[in-house]
Amino acid sequence: MTIFLAISLCTAFVFAIYFQDANKSKDDIRMEILQDNSGNMTLSDVKVSDQFVALPGNYSKVGYSPVRLWFKIKINRYNADEINYLTINNPLFEDMTIYLPTSNDYEIKHFGYAYKSNSDEIGYVYPAFKIPPHYDHNQYIYMTSKSLYGQNFIAQLVNDDLFRKTSMINVWAGGILFGVLAALFFYNLVMGLAIKNKTFIKYCFYVFTTLLWNAAMTGLLNITGFKYAYWIVEYSTGIGILMSLAIAIFMRAIFQTKTRFPKIDFCLKLLIAYFPITLLLFFFISKELGAFGAGASSVVFVLYFIIMFKGIKNNTIRSPQLITAWLLCLVSVILFYLMVFGVLPQSYIIIYYLFFLSCASATAFALSLAEIINKLNAEKQHNQVLFENSEIQSRQFELAFIRAQMDPHFVHNTLNVIEGIIAENKEKAGSLVNDLSHYLRNIFDYGNSERFISIHEELDAVKFYVRIEQARFPNKIVVNYEIDSGIQLKVPRFVIQPLVENAIKHGIRKRKIAGTVTIRVKELEHGFLITVEDDGIGIEDADKYKLLEYSPGKGIGLANINARLKAEYGTQLHIVSEKGKGTLVHFDIPIKEQP
Repeated sequence: MTIFLAISLCTAFVFAIYFQDANKSKDDIRMEILQDNSGNMTLSDVKVSDQFVALPGNYSKVGYSPVRLWFKIKINRYNADEINYLTINNPLFEDMTIYLPTSNDYEIKHFGYAYKSNSDEIGYVYPAFKIPPHYDHNQYIYMTSKSLYGQNFIAQLVNDDLFRKTSMINVWAGGILFGVLAALFFYNLVMGLAIKNKTFIKYCFYVFTTLLWNAAMTGLLNITGFKYAYWIVEYSTGIGILMSLAIAIFMRAIFQTKTRFPKIDFCLKLLIAYFPITLLLFFFISKELGAFGAGASSVVFVLYFIIMFKGIKNNTIRSPQLITAWLLCLVSVILFYLMVFGVLPQSYIIIYYLFFLSCASATAFALSLAEIINKLNAEKQHNQVLFENSEIQSRQFELAFIRAQMDPHFVHNTLNVIEGIIAENKEKAGSLVNDLSHYLRNIFDYGNSERFISIHEELDAVKFYVRIEQARFPNKIVVNYEIDSGIQLKVPRFVIQPLVENAIKHGIRKRKIAGTVTIRVKELEHGFLITVEDDGIGIEDADKYKLLEYSPGKGIGLANINARLKAEYGTQLHIVSEKGKGTLVHFDIPIKEQP
């Protein structure tokens, strides 16, 4: 809200100055307009025509016109003792001819980028010419013009002092704003190359095209005498399309539309493919075709609005810098289209305000990129700490894990069970000895250095353990295996057996009656789901999350598995339990992560 109010106040202040400036010459100059539908009217035809329509004071708000237009200008207040200039506040005229009445005849002046070096205008940001001493102010000045951006302008009569003052204001304002954009470009270019971040490079492309666009819109290069100033204005529509392309590319990067806004990302990719085609048509076939690209440019800003609206609504975009950049862009787009469609006449105040908004939004984007750097640095430091801690913990886990698998009470009790069974059933005792042998060999198989084994090998280890426990606690434990047929999967060693061991030891054996453990391995579309479920005594809510945390002196079975899953796949264990009803532990293994 604070940002919105600041932008609103700034806009209101600029418009107050704008209307004050426009009204200064409103009484000094009066204008009328005539449509030349045939396109063949001469000055003689125009002078005798009675089809002129009066315009409101000294400004024209005519948008793009497919027919030729004539203007009739009457200067009501004129001081022949001063040096006077007539200025037309629109630097984007393609072809403009002024017929200036003198004591003998009409003096003809040509302006616009169609004339390039043959133009009669003086070094000024928009068309301006010095009124000669023999000017007859009692007659009308006639003007005909052509512009793709609409024939919106304010005509003003200024004396020499005001002309020089306004010229210096334009130089200083334009120079500062150009400097801001240039500084942003070079700083972020160096930063992007240093950290090898493509988002910064895409931002620089956006800033560079914005700089070119404003160079054309403001006409500031005319003052500098830059050799290709008229060329930039002539191809300003193409520069605008190029800027829209840069904005679309930068939007995909800064808002991560590929993952966060997939539908909008698809539209942006279509525009990114469309704009270069339009540029080729514009440069090599017909400039009028550039209008199609300019029309598509508005779609970019519509998509920008949708992204910000959805992001703010869903609380996924909270950066004040991004919100500020969006609001500034929104204001500038609205003002620009108001000028294009003739609602507002062009004035150097409005044009430079648009330039200012471009610089401010580019600065806001730069600050958001700086925010990204800070987050990356913070994540880097955090990851470094995690890595150092994991190095220490991994060594502890390696040693503790082997010891944890070998419970002396478990072996002692199993041997006692075998001793008791030998006298009654030697075959069963031999089978139990075989299971214990396989169980111990699986734990102490140091010769096999592979970190991953097939799911069937892991389940075989589980079965050895289960049969031993069933022998120790007859009619107490039931284990079901629900494994998808033909499944091909490799898992880290000891990733399922400890889960089954916990289910039996802490869930089933503490019941007074028999219990069931169900082991499921399911193949899904994007990976595999492994589940161990029991109907034991359950776990308190406060204890579920503590089981996944490592702390010295506590058992590490689940914590170890959880840490390994995070390191290998980026997944983790999930525990669902209800006291007195049982526990379910599950985790995912993505297909793309299969070794």
